Amino acid sequence: MEPGEFDRHVADMCKEGYTVLPAMLNIEECERACCALERLADGSARGGFECLFNKDQIFERVYQIPTYLRLIRHFLGADAILSSMHGSRIEPGDGGGGLHADGELTGHLRPRSQAAADRGKRITSHVMSLNTIFCLSEFTHFNGATQVLPGTHVVESLEIPESAAAEAKTIDAPRGSTIVFNTNLWHGSTKNQSDESRYALLVPWRRSWQRGEYEMARIVKPEVLLRAGEQGLMIFGIDALAPYLERWKWDRDTGRPKPGYAHLYRE
Repeated sequence: MEPGEFDRHVADMCKEGYTVLPAMLNIEECERACCALERLADGSARGGFECLFNKDQIFERVYQIPTYLRLIRHFLGADAILSSMHGSRIEPGDGGGGLHADGELTGHLRPRSQAAADRGKRITSHVMSLNTIFCLSEFTHFNGATQVLPGTHVVESLEIPESAAAEAKTIDAPRGSTIVFNTNLWHGSTKNQSDESRYALLVPWRRSWQRGEYEMARIVKPEVLLRAGEQGLMIFGIDALAPYLERWKWDRDTGRPKPGYAHLYRE
């Protein structure tokens, strides 16, 4: 990344709520990822497109990109945790589901988690989580690209006005680029008006102390964690696991009981 380019991406994130990182994957990697999604498509209704890091080694590439991780950690901390990894395939004629913000399943926008003292306002003072979209296909105005309403990441209201859709901006992005955005940003897919499927990889991140979509430390396969190396302990939240023993018996770095209490380990 050229000098000053990182700062420009940070500035875009702060002002607009999103940025586009170019060339995070090369064309060969995009092809491999699309082929893997095609292979998994028949089982997509039964979770085939979920937790993709466990299903094909090409998807492990995502958290091995230094420029990408640098931007994620700038906003979420050095111990930012992968929250999930989903595949997206929008068929011709599909897409266009309107605007929304992320975080309603387990994040700070979860309806049952709204307190009376919140007064209908969401957290905008700090970045709570990020979502990222790896464009395995080129994103255009005609094939189901992502649309956003710039600047809405700092809007405190939980309600999205009906007029928002008319003001949304469609993001054109080259194949292999990555859209990074604040999960507070109002966004959604557009309708795929082309004759081909549009492929993408959805990779959200959260702060280490937040509840995620999955307990990544439990769901990641041992061989995947091993290939991730030392940083995998942070990326998959191993060192953020809450102890199920008294702290003097617990090794926080490994997310397991200390050697003298290994018999108390739970799968």
